[in-house]
Amino acid sequence: GAVAAAAAAGLWTLLGRDSGATETGAALPQTATAQVERRDLVERETFEGTLGYSGERPLVVRRPGTITWLAPEGSVVRRGEPLLRVDGRGVFLMYGEVPAWRRLAEGVTGPDVRQLEWNLVALGHDPGRDVEIDSEFDAATAAAVERWQDARGVEEDGVVELGEVEFLPGARRIGAHEAAIGAPAQPGTPVLETTSATQVVTVQLEADRRDAVAEGDAVEVELADGATVAGRIQSIGKVAEAPAAAGEETGQAEPTVEVTIRLVGRTATDLDQAPVDVGVVRSSREDVLAVPVTALLALASGGYAVEVPEGEGEGTRLVRVEVGLAADGWVEVSGDGLREGTTVVVPK
Repeated sequence: GAVAAAAAAGLWTLLGRDSGATETGAALPQTATAQVERRDLVERETFEGTLGYSGERPLVVRRPGTITWLAPEGSVVRRGEPLLRVDGRGVFLMYGEVPAWRRLAEGVTGPDVRQLEWNLVALGHDPGRDVEIDSEFDAATAAAVERWQDARGVEEDGVVELGEVEFLPGARRIGAHEAAIGAPAQPGTPVLETTSATQVVTVQLEADRRDAVAEGDAVEVELADGATVAGRIQSIGKVAEAPAAAGEETGQAEPTVEVTIRLVGRTATDLDQAPVDVGVVRSSREDVLAVPVTALLALASGGYAVEVPEGEGEGTRLVRVEVGLAADGWVEVSGDGLREGTTVVVPK
């Protein structure tokens, strides 16, 4: 509460100076003044987090050959663009949740066909609007595939071979290369780490603190350079895990749940796995009278006061105050005669 926050800031303690709210005395040495302000107060709890990218998905080779090109680390690949090339032939990104697992040709049916048709239409290869986006690879689908092949300058056979496309959920940011250009590869060989292009913050929260946050909570994320960006808690893990720390057995680590935070603004950085601080609002007060925490005087018999100058050469008086929320070095106060602009004494 406010008492703990004020004590941490270093209160003045008045022993025996608590006989009333209007005691007069000489100003203490080494003091300055501040004014009572009307302001909003927001109390936050800070957690350590990591700025990164969501939706990790590895990419493997689906046809044998030599890796001749890889999308650069840190680049973003979008629908219709190549992720890599094997024997000079591109492996192209198309959006979808069902992974590529078979050859797609006329007569094949299934959800992967629906994904293919949706992508071909989105890429502009159905100018006559002949493709019906369903689960059936028909003649109109084959014609759209041929137009896609023609745009790439390859043989127009209307067939999508396994390993020619990769279905992944949206644009992908390329992470670490797992294989080198020029290396031979067999189906199943890992080649790329990919994530979504959306930056998120993750917090490994102690499982017994899970109730300290809730999905939908607004947060403030402070980046390494001191800049801040707004965020909102997107998800909270439901399974507690105990990760092993360096030199520590897994069973000895504190169980945690993963909290994922969606950023509302742009971070102006493309750093991956960068440390950040996440401020979660615990409580707030709007449009209240507040003084610097250091203006509070702890009275010997309990409670708090602020010291108000009476005038030039007339000393000061104590005004007993009720304290409320403390945040960011300020504390909510109320007391007889206190108003916005009232001058109070603070230590230098």
